[in-house]
Amino acid sequence: MRALRFSRPGHPLEVLELVELPEPKPGPGQALVEVLASPISPTDRLGLRGLYPLPFADNIPGVQGVARVLELGPDCGGPPVGSMIILPVRCGAWRERLCVPVAELVVIPPGRDPAESSTLRIEALTAAVLLDDLAPGDWFIHSPGAGAVGRYLTALGGLRDMHSIALVGSREPIADLWGLGADHVLVREPSLPNRLAELGLPSPRMAFDGSGGVASELLATCMAPTGELIVYGAVSRMPVQLSVAQLVFRDIQVRGFWLYRWARAAGPEYVQASLQELVTLNLRERVEAQVSLDDWRDGLHLSEQPGIRGRVVLTP
Repeated sequence: MRALRFSRPGHPLEVLELVELPEPKPGPGQALVEVLASPISPTDRLGLRGLYPLPFADNIPGVQGVARVLELGPDCGGPPVGSMIILPVRCGAWRERLCVPVAELVVIPPGRDPAESSTLRIEALTAAVLLDDLAPGDWFIHSPGAGAVGRYLTALGGLRDMHSIALVGSREPIADLWGLGADHVLVREPSLPNRLAELGLPSPRMAFDGSGGVASELLATCMAPTGELIVYGAVSRMPVQLSVAQLVFRDIQVRGFWLYRWARAAGPEYVQASLQELVTLNLRERVEAQVSLDDWRDGLHLSEQPGIRGRVVLTP
């Protein structure tokens, strides 16, 4: 049974190696599953470099993914053999097969594409939780609109009768986001607040920032005074940049969001229920490429290219 494993932090192309491991056998309360798809997530790339505060299972990356049930452990009930499921978070999915707790499995309806469903566990759930503080009819603004969380924010916002303004770095993803139900898709530029006024759009009271850097200030300038800016990531790899004018004179409130901390507070039953609701919706990741374990180097190299518009997915 093959897996991608590392023994020290560093550049992914330098520290990962394809290894042979013993075949796993399911014990009581476990299921043996075959991994079908696991995305190369930002969390994986950060963790390999030693920049993420949580470890990988067995030093094998792959914080999320989709698998098929092959066998159930002794005296164990659970999804029938052949079921397609969402893997538990941080299970080490960059391998061909593994054993996972049956209690943590969420079944995906038949006919769904494994690669397109592979980011439901983290990115889609993050978007769903971020939107929970909004009501039907509310407006929100977010960046990066074309990222995985951004696409789910747009799609879920539309399903919940909310109105979204997605900010993007170029015009290429605009049509794609309109197809997901975005009310407005606008390029990030200094004149953006004036553009919103020209369009007659309201100033949202809620903004979601996965960009960091100068985009944080731009989001804040588009918000209503005393609005809340929630930071869930920093794809720019730059610190959040906010002026005194936004923090003091306009009283923009800023807080962070980390799905791990939310899940610990919410409890496993609530997390499972939230995931079970998500899998009933027609949510799909944009997949840039699918690569096998043999081609993992090509996949990792592609995943780190600037401007990539979809997720690279490993298909062990």
